Amino acid sequence: MIPSPFLLLHFRRYPPRMTNKKWKKASFWHGRVDLSVTACHNVRVTSADESGDTMSEHIHTTERFKSDLRALGVGAGDTVMMHASFRSLGGIEGGAAALFHAFFEVLGEDGTLILPAFSYATVTAEQPLFDQRETPSCVGYLPEFFRTQVDGVVRSVHATHSCSLKGKRANELADGHEKDLTPVGKHSPIAKLPLVGGKILILGSHPDHNTSLHGVEELVEPPYLYGCDTVNYVLKTDAGEIRQTARRHGFQKDGFFYAQRYARVIDLMTPDEYTHGCVLDADCWLLSAEAVWRRAHEKLSEDPLFFVDKLPL
Repeated sequence: MIPSPFLLLHFRRYPPRMTNKKWKKASFWHGRVDLSVTACHNVRVTSADESGDTMSEHIHTTERFKSDLRALGVGAGDTVMMHASFRSLGGIEGGAAALFHAFFEVLGEDGTLILPAFSYATVTAEQPLFDQRETPSCVGYLPEFFRTQVDGVVRSVHATHSCSLKGKRANELADGHEKDLTPVGKHSPIAKLPLVGGKILILGSHPDHNTSLHGVEELVEPPYLYGCDTVNYVLKTDAGEIRQTARRHGFQKDGFFYAQRYARVIDLMTPDEYTHGCVLDADCWLLSAEAVWRRAHEKLSEDPLFFVDKLPL
């Protein structure tokens, strides 16, 4: 069985310099796990408003949402990191507010939910200020809704890869994140996830969208990982101002782009280390964070290019 405690919700955009032609040319390596078939999308989505809410021929109930989460393996007391596509769920009554309320009914008072509040697109060398309260996330509708609209959410302090957390372990996991000088260092809630028996929920997103693999990459430091320059950041926090010099990930080197293929970690896992199923209209995976980190570290130590495709820019 997958160990109990955490969920984190993640979103990632494809690299801006990666053209559609190049992306299609770099086909996904499926291995044992078939990523080409999505059996859950049986409700046709007809439109979407600008907030990310979808309108479909059928609006799902929150009771169905909770039932599907539990069937996938999410339970009371879990700590979950979630990577999600809100639109992939189809319509849900009450929208994002009702979704999060239902989620915490599943997790219960001992559970914790983590979503990315990443700001790597806006906090840069040119704009190096991170404000814990004001800097928006750049990774989609649900993370920003969670950060700004859900009561009791705390935000960890990091220039580019902060997280939003709510639940029993929120402060414990957020504490000390400002000490990291890389995107996913040992003080990140993402890096702490496997230490507390956490889970990674990929909710309608592609399994490549798994930021935990960045943390594993930082342990091994494959040649493509870091850019050449450091950045002098200013972190404006509730406790005061912090100035630091930190590194950013690169994924470009010597005329090549290294496209992330993090779904390959599932092929390394045993059936008792993950589940695959449907939540509403979304195709989903629930992964043991401990197994993800352990399996990925073993493979990356053996083959530093296993989780990327090397493509010309």
